[in-house]
Amino acid sequence: MRRFICGLMTAALAVSLLALPASAVEFSDIQGHWGESAIEQVAQWGLFAGTGNQQFSPDATMTRGMFVTVTERTAKLFQVYQEPVGAQSFVDVPADTWYTQAVAWASENDIVNGIGGGKFAPEVPVTREQMCVIMVRFLSACTDLDLTVYAQGGNSFLDGDTISDYAVDSVNVCVALGLIAGVPAAGGLEFQPQMPASRAAVAVVLQRLVSAVQQSGGGVVVPPETQEPTEEEKAEEAKAAEYLQIMLDKYRTSSYLPTTDQEVQDCMAILMSCIEDALVQREKGQFLDRNYVQDRYAAQITQLRVAYDSLTEEQINQLSNVIVRLADTIEPIYFVMDYFGVSIGI
Repeated sequence: MRRFICGLMTAALAVSLLALPASAVEFSDIQGHWGESAIEQVAQWGLFAGTGNQQFSPDATMTRGMFVTVTERTAKLFQVYQEPVGAQSFVDVPADTWYTQAVAWASENDIVNGIGGGKFAPEVPVTREQMCVIMVRFLSACTDLDLTVYAQGGNSFLDGDTISDYAVDSVNVCVALGLIAGVPAAGGLEFQPQMPASRAAVAVVLQRLVSAVQQSGGGVVVPPETQEPTEEEKAEEAKAAEYLQIMLDKYRTSSYLPTTDQEVQDCMAILMSCIEDALVQREKGQFLDRNYVQDRYAAQITQLRVAYDSLTEEQINQLSNVIVRLADTIEPIYFVMDYFGVSIGI
């Protein structure tokens, strides 16, 4: 994942900045709340503002637009923020909202990918597992923490098997770093991965995240030069881009797709939204190697596999017919499927 190119903040500056005590941030609705201390601290850091009338609304749900905004503010706190180069490309994010630039920044730096179909869903609540995924991508982009070590620890949540496949490693990293602890339940702790995250919960997680970075000695670095792709890798990437464009063009003009069942069209929409976004990222200068593609679209590919598994035999035949019509020969189909790490029996 691409990291920020930015001026290096010294560890001494990081410690002095991040260790500031909480100021007297006055919210009328947090006294005695379990998140009171964290809310006061993150507000003092400038990561959160209130919701009006001196209220913080600690138990209100955090939307995806809100969450990306506080993540952007955290990058500014770490002094690793850079203005996004291009405009955001999600169709449901207007050009002039309070979260527009934050979404553009997060998307440009691979911290968020959207939900498919060119949408970001800024007003939809962010789930607890999505929160973990975004936080880990943020840490990967903004710090020098070796997150691979933390992902190996696993978790002991009673409902751990309900965590989406794409989010498991991120949840494990957050557990290992002490960013999340779980919700008490009979017999242990639950994670409740699909539940919306509250404003108080996000405040606590962000306070812990800042503390973890601070304890690492600042953790903010200028990344090393990325290795130049080989000629073979460049040729493969160019071939992938060519095939992606062919499939997207034929998808947009397909006369057969509208005759298929809605479930088939939904499956194709997931895949083609990934392809469309990949081509947009390439236009912005992103090199579409396999690792980048399979990492960026892991959530959508998992969603596609789940949707595919629910199809009837007749619908699978329809899907196969759609896909083989998206290229003049069979090679581009298998090449693209392999490139994205998709195996759905086509």
